[in-house]
Amino acid sequence: MLLAPSDFFAGLRKGLKAKLPAALRGFRTTRGRGRLIKVYFEQPAFHYEAWHHTGAGRLEVGLHFEASAAENQAAFDFFRARMVEVKARLPRAELEPWDRGWSRLYETAQAARLDEDVLARAVECMATYVVTLQPLLEEFMRRRDENS
Repeated sequence: MLLAPSDFFAGLRKGLKAKLPAALRGFRTTRGRGRLIKVYFEQPAFHYEAWHHTGAGRLEVGLHFEASAAENQAAFDFFRARMVEVKARLPRAELEPWDRGWSRLYETAQAARLDEDVLARAVECMATYVVTLQPLLEEFMRRRDENS
């Protein structure tokens, strides 16, 4: 069944909350334009994102670093040094510098339309990203705070 973007992203939020372990269910969300959702814990600039690229027919899921250029570079370097560990759990994940000095650790999947099947896969993928990367993100932020 085809889902409206608002229903898809509401379902993603609800499904993610149900799928994550109790310790990770306290996330916050923001909705961007009509076809994305951002999920974060401490800093909105470091957030998980699901973004439907309608023109490409793809759904992107990943961890985005959208702070200052220096912080984004530090996060990029931190995660680059751990990509073997990351890829053991997220084999399709790619780490790359991105627009405006941002960086992202992400993957995309076929999603010409938003439906129940894409939603189920998105919930699973995003939950795996959060469970895998949140401990590393917390370590990065702890080290960053200790060095400031």
